[in-house]
Amino acid sequence: MFDFFEFSNELLCLADQRGYFTRVNGAWTRTLGWSSDELTQQPYTAFVHPEDLAATLREAELLQTGKHQTIRFENRYRDKAGAYHWLAWNATVEPESGVVIAAARDVTEQKLQDEALHEAEERFHAFMNHSPAIAWAKDIDGKYVYLNRACDWQLGMRLEECAGKTDFEIWPAEIAEKFRANDCVVRDTGMAIQVIEETGRAGQRRYWFSTKFLSQDRAGRKYVNGIAVEITDLKRSEQALRTEQELLRNLIHVQENEKQFICHEFHDGLIQYAVGALMFLESHQRKHPPTDGTSSVDLAINSLRKGIEDGRRVIRGIRPAALDGMGVAAAIDDLLGQFASSGIAIEFDCDPNLGRLPQPVEMTVYRVVQEALNNARKYSGTDRITIQVRRDGFELLVEVRDFGSGFDVPSAWRRGFGLLGMTERVRLLGGDCEIQSRPGEGTRVSFRLPIPHDRPVDEDSGKLA
Repeated sequence: MFDFFEFSNELLCLADQRGYFTRVNGAWTRTLGWSSDELTQQPYTAFVHPEDLAATLREAELLQTGKHQTIRFENRYRDKAGAYHWLAWNATVEPESGVVIAAARDVTEQKLQDEALHEAEERFHAFMNHSPAIAWAKDIDGKYVYLNRACDWQLGMRLEECAGKTDFEIWPAEIAEKFRANDCVVRDTGMAIQVIEETGRAGQRRYWFSTKFLSQDRAGRKYVNGIAVEITDLKRSEQALRTEQELLRNLIHVQENEKQFICHEFHDGLIQYAVGALMFLESHQRKHPPTDGTSSVDLAINSLRKGIEDGRRVIRGIRPAALDGMGVAAAIDDLLGQFASSGIAIEFDCDPNLGRLPQPVEMTVYRVVQEALNNARKYSGTDRITIQVRRDGFELLVEVRDFGSGFDVPSAWRRGFGLLGMTERVRLLGGDCEIQSRPGEGTRVSFRLPIPHDRPVDEDSGKLA
């Protein structure tokens, strides 16, 4: 018995009715650092934490008066270094002698862990209950076990009303089925997913960006958890933006068709009449040459020639015939011909396998290149421009670069619509455009356009088949 008492890892002791230890084992010294003599020379309450003293005395009184045959309680004991240890006590009293027989375990580490866990749970609940995001947990059968306060604020879902229910008991079947399908992905794979989900009913739908993940408690039970933020306004803005972009694309399409119509009418009407008048006057002049070397017919012929030339130049500027007939490469070649008298050397490198592209793509490439060339001619003072057009799979890559004076891009954005027009044309077709320039370093306009590939393009017209 005495060997067990002395070598036990538990703190064993005997105490008298005066409140003094009469015997302690070696575990006291190993745990608290006090020697046997130091522990027995003063009341055991001298080692108790002041905050725990009253409760300890109450427990001892219950034991001594016989109201309790055994007692179990916890208090803090001071070690020799001045730190306190949590001790879990089991004590009884020997009725005849009044000797208290007690055993204690040092549970400080467990106490610290419990306190840390409690603090973590308090922080978690504080965060969850004040978060604007909704949060929930379901068991693997899809039954709700947790809802934060935001679920009440946002959706009118209270835990006391929803606990034990599935989505099919709360939402319309269409919505519940989607919820369940996403939950099953998380449950079956163990992987976290991010999805856009809907709540509400037709005409009153709300959209949520949800993150769903799996967790497991100490007993091994698994739960599908979710956190979601509402993105209804964002979805509506995206829809409005898509509608606006579609409207702009249609407006550009209508505008180009109107330009094409005007050019055809101009070419087949006014220009043809002017050409006919020119041929008539030239024929008349050959049959009736003037005797004095001058004639009003000469003036009319020269005016018609200049008018026809200017008319054809305007038509090419509005919408080149080559764009409709032979494609964007031929149209850019025709455009470069208009720069022949500018004194600028232009190098045009085009992918030989480019082929015909959808009309919206060809028109966008042509217009952006046209705008970039006009800007370079007007403002850069460059004597050299390079143009590259190449196809990379289902993307078209275009670059127009000059080596002139350059400019400050941010301030240029504020001055006009030229740069905005180029970038918006590209963006409306799902591409992106980058304009790089600095004073004294020239300008580089580069853009990327996706090439639709779900439908073939007619090689002659550029239209989707």
